[in-house]
Amino acid sequence: MAERKGPQVYSIAAHRGFADALVAGLAPRYADAELGLARLTLLLPSARAARTVTEAFVRAAGEMGQGGLLLPRMALVGDLDLDEALGPLLDPLDADENLPPAVDPMRRWLRLAEHIRTVEGREAPRGAALLRRAFDMGRTMDRLLVEGVAPERLLDARALGVVEDQSEHWRRNTETFLRVHAHWRAECAQLGETDAPARRNALFDHAARTWRVDPPAHPIVAAGVTSASPALARLLRVVSELPQGAVILPDLDLTLDPEIWGSLGTAGTPEGPEDPLFGPEDAFTHPQYHLKLLLNRMGVAREEVQPWHRSGLAAAPPARSRAISSLFLPPAASARWVDMPAEQRKLGGVRLMETAHPGEEAQAIAILVRQALEVPERRVALREHLAGTHRHTIDEAKQKLEHAIAQLDAEEAAARAACKTALATLLKPHDPHEATSNVRVAIAGAGAYDARLTARHDVGLEWAFALTVPEGNLWRAPVRVSSVVQHLEIRAPQ
Repeated sequence: MAERKGPQVYSIAAHRGFADALVAGLAPRYADAELGLARLTLLLPSARAARTVTEAFVRAAGEMGQGGLLLPRMALVGDLDLDEALGPLLDPLDADENLPPAVDPMRRWLRLAEHIRTVEGREAPRGAALLRRAFDMGRTMDRLLVEGVAPERLLDARALGVVEDQSEHWRRNTETFLRVHAHWRAECAQLGETDAPARRNALFDHAARTWRVDPPAHPIVAAGVTSASPALARLLRVVSELPQGAVILPDLDLTLDPEIWGSLGTAGTPEGPEDPLFGPEDAFTHPQYHLKLLLNRMGVAREEVQPWHRSGLAAAPPARSRAISSLFLPPAASARWVDMPAEQRKLGGVRLMETAHPGEEAQAIAILVRQALEVPERRVALREHLAGTHRHTIDEAKQKLEHAIAQLDAEEAAARAACKTALATLLKPHDPHEATSNVRVAIAGAGAYDARLTARHDVGLEWAFALTVPEGNLWRAPVRVSSVVQHLEIRAPQ
């Protein structure tokens, strides 16, 4: 068995650019002389993350002058809210044969609506309202499965204490939920199927058990996964301890003061056995809270996390990360803004724009985006959810942005058409050496002939021209065969 080591957990700071920094560090660590990164398996949170990392690999290959590359295998293990399919890596052929298949989500949605109607009778909503309620009930079931919480715990004294002002309403709706859930579980047992989150958790646990006993021969790296579901956290812990494994987190703030880190809350690690998993002072909305929850469920201390050693192609100065960290300080700790040194109050690459009215703001945004799009390989992100931004301002900016993009597309299409015209002008009077051509003449629907020339060259160039039949030419109008070839005899069966 391979020698065990401590958890290999890394963090890529916000200013480094996660995807580009990830690729820059994976290549020297795991690249093979012959197979490149084909032996590497990446566990990513979503299909969008896979696309982003793929684009980063392409950019890195272009910077290094590589004509092509073998990408690593990518498996999607994102949270259910991302609506992503589980990667095939974690659905192994040698899994327990007793593991039931996942139920079809559409069928579950409709069956839950039917069970609600059965449980509530005439009081059940109808039509779209019934489907909405069934959909929300399905999401609640999924969340409980992801967190590993038994539905019956929704009625224990601790849960009722949280909603004491509406405890009776909570109890009545929870009892309805439990009855519908019981009907659904009985139906799943009869069909031999299970909910998708339950199957996913089972596959995570299966992979964790298998890799713990028999580590894979190829490297496995989990990158960008921030979901803190218990089953996934257990798998990530195993991945971090593999001989060729690592877990890479996005922007875990390693410079945050221990006092502020502690003020984020218990995050699933209560001090006493009778204390709740999540305290009343937990900062659920803080960007670092869910990373803390993930580390706690992995059993990894923040002090064990190492900074990633590479930067992306468009990395920003480190001051960017310090500014982001200071920006998201909890309210009690934000008082330290007053005592910050002058050099920590500066943030390069950020401009403040003041406009007279929303229309001027929208026009300025569109112009800036248009200028950025004219730079090759330049990327633009437009954030809508800004405090004080009016809805019509965003809509106007979008309209101007769409117009700018359409204009760029039209200019690009015109440039491509001009290139094709220039190439056609060159090819039409000249027959390139070793090119093969063919002229096809066929009768058209208007009683005339249509002529077309097609040609190709071994270099991969192909072209086609529509030919005009000149006046007075034999093929200008339909002709009889006898006028073309004399003494031609055609025999045909009667």
